[in-house]
Amino acid sequence: MRKFKQFLIAIFCVQSIGISADITNRLGASYYEYKGNYEYSYYNLSWYYAITGDINKGSLQLPDTEFSIYLSTSKSTYYGHMYTNDADLVLKTDLFANQNFSPFLIFQWTFDSTTALDYRYNPGLGGKIRLGPPGFSISYAFLGEYYKYTGYEKDQLLRHSIRPKQKLYPVEGIEIVEQLYYKPENGNSENYLIENILTIYVDTVIPGTAITFEHTYNVNSNPPLGYAEEDTFFSVGISVEL
Repeated sequence: MRKFKQFLIAIFCVQSIGISADITNRLGASYYEYKGNYEYSYYNLSWYYAITGDINKGSLQLPDTEFSIYLSTSKSTYYGHMYTNDADLVLKTDLFANQNFSPFLIFQWTFDSTTALDYRYNPGLGGKIRLGPPGFSISYAFLGEYYKYTGYEKDQLLRHSIRPKQKLYPVEGIEIVEQLYYKPENGNSENYLIENILTIYVDTVIPGTAITFEHTYNVNSNPPLGYAEEDTFFSVGISVEL
């Protein structure tokens, strides 16, 4: 736990000396309910906040630095009883965020009742390279991982994370973002995680408001006993720029 606190302090110290120049503040939500032959309800909430600016602290001059936080949670009930329950948190400090190369610090935390994941913490550091067509980048991070599955002892390992990302704007008012994460264990390529996230934002007539379509495909090559390796999820919701 002390390592987590030290890593979080490092991220917040970097962002605390930044002078904000550009702010993104986006809230997303979706809800589904069915009653009749069965009773089922589901909701998802997400929040993304980013500040991009210059760090000017004495002799330290770092232009174009970004601090961001992403938080997402979803829950569902079946006949009034908890059916699924999951959440994700990502903190990131990205130096030279809009340059061809940008190093970063990152902290990730997640849990997911549907896959028996009690928790997974991933502190790490890495870098992002912009190359190829506009909107395309590749990131690499070296991560520590501390995790526990229901019914199992807590454990830890080291993991690599490779993530190509593409942003497209086919027509005005539509943004398409696809990210593919490949996370093999250090020294054991047969133990890996894959996460493919495709998100489409379609602007509405209300300024700052968009309809969002998101499809997620996950793979855990070494899931707990009795759980599938693959998961897919699709949602439709609304996002609002605050």
